[in-house]
Amino acid sequence: MRHLFRADAKLSGLNPGFHRPMLRRSRNHRRSSPSRDLSPAGDDTPSRGGNLFAWTIGILILSAFAIGCWIFSFYVFNHPEKPISYSVLTKLKKLQPPKQFELTAAPRGDFLNAKKLWERYESFSDRELQRASDTLLRNYLRNFNLTQDQVPYVVGSFNILDSWELTDQNLFLTGVVALAQSPSLPQVLVEQIFPAEPSVVPILQRMLLTGLELRSDRKVDLSALIAVRRLKDGRIQFTTVPLLYGSYASSIGPGTFSLTPPTSLNVAAGLPVLDAKAIAEADAKFATYRVRTGVKLPGGQSAPPPVRSQLMRVERPQPANGSAPPPIPSAAPVHTPLPPDAPVRMALPVNAPLPNPLTPATVVDSSPPPLASPSPEASPTVNPALGSPWPTYAPGQMPRGRLLNLPDMPELAGRSPSKERIYLQGQFVVTASGQNRAVLRAQGAIAENLGIGGRTSNTRVIVEFPPNDRPPSEGSTFSRDSRRPFQITNVRKGADGQVNVYVREVTRP
Repeated sequence: MRHLFRADAKLSGLNPGFHRPMLRRSRNHRRSSPSRDLSPAGDDTPSRGGNLFAWTIGILILSAFAIGCWIFSFYVFNHPEKPISYSVLTKLKKLQPPKQFELTAAPRGDFLNAKKLWERYESFSDRELQRASDTLLRNYLRNFNLTQDQVPYVVGSFNILDSWELTDQNLFLTGVVALAQSPSLPQVLVEQIFPAEPSVVPILQRMLLTGLELRSDRKVDLSALIAVRRLKDGRIQFTTVPLLYGSYASSIGPGTFSLTPPTSLNVAAGLPVLDAKAIAEADAKFATYRVRTGVKLPGGQSAPPPVRSQLMRVERPQPANGSAPPPIPSAAPVHTPLPPDAPVRMALPVNAPLPNPLTPATVVDSSPPPLASPSPEASPTVNPALGSPWPTYAPGQMPRGRLLNLPDMPELAGRSPSKERIYLQGQFVVTASGQNRAVLRAQGAIAENLGIGGRTSNTRVIVEFPPNDRPPSEGSTFSRDSRRPFQITNVRKGADGQVNVYVREVTRP
């Protein structure tokens, strides 16, 4: 064999000793382990299997984090009534504070009185009531966007049991909350929230007294339902908040207050505002009030006494000449003491018989008598004793303007204010009288409502008198001609066809 190898080496021209190390190397190569061949000694590079496992774990963690963020974002945007969601959305400025709606631009809703409220929610379980409350509050926080549900509005008359001041520990930080009870269905309690500035809170507390009638009218008030809870005694507590944030006054007491939408909310406080202890105290206070007023309850039924005082909605009209209306006093009562010899203006009585409602109203001279030249009586003056916030004039000496009647009012609805003065004359009957204000109707409006016909049945006049004038009493009748007309400040027409004419007294007695 060795001879053959040498012969082959000679033929190939190679040195025979050259192949011996190669043989040894090949033999050693066969004896070497596969692991040493794959991972030579001294090589610190990690294996490919370890890298793949680490990358798989990292990708899974990142995927789980992305899915968690996606789910959390959906939860935050879909549940703004939760404290953490409300905090995140407000910091990101993705949630606007509650806004003030106009009557004609308010969200569509369903108007529910005490009976309908009881019929709708009486069969709900506690869990269903909680889900309904979450939905109601969620829609309110979104300003009723992103929802097709009709807003439940609470209407009707309720008697106030007691009222409390709101603090920063409540959902609404400033204002007053009043607990009221339905006179026809005592099982229905309404927790009415009045958001207001801190300076208005003392006036609210002076006016929202036990026994006051709290009336909500669908034509001027929109109190949205935002929470429902069942008490242990079976009664249901409804939490409402006004969406118009208007001005209110008592029918017999002094003072006027205006509501303002809240700029921020403490959602962590939750709803309702009043707990069982506060409701028990209000029940006891109202029972004491019934005993003090001498009301006898037949058969032990919980029926409220006849209420004489009423909280009325007061809408401040805007003057036709575009100037700002006189501000509503908020820190002090509206009435100021009168001097002993101060005259009190009374309404002009109607001596002539009522006109036939079938006869259309006759329009007299469409403009007041021309004034030859300005005179001292014609200049606008403010009586210091009466303290009128706007100029008043002697009869027949007011500035020149157009003189219209009630049938002409629908044509003025919706027009932008102009610098032209417009006056209103006619024969009126007082349907409501309050503090410095009265609501008038045409004397033929009652017959028109009975179906006889006419153009004034859907027109009412809201008169604003100077602060120290005495409005005419409810049920009285009087007339105003070209010498003592009312000055028209605004005319509005509602969605139901009701025409509201806002006027003010501009002539002295």
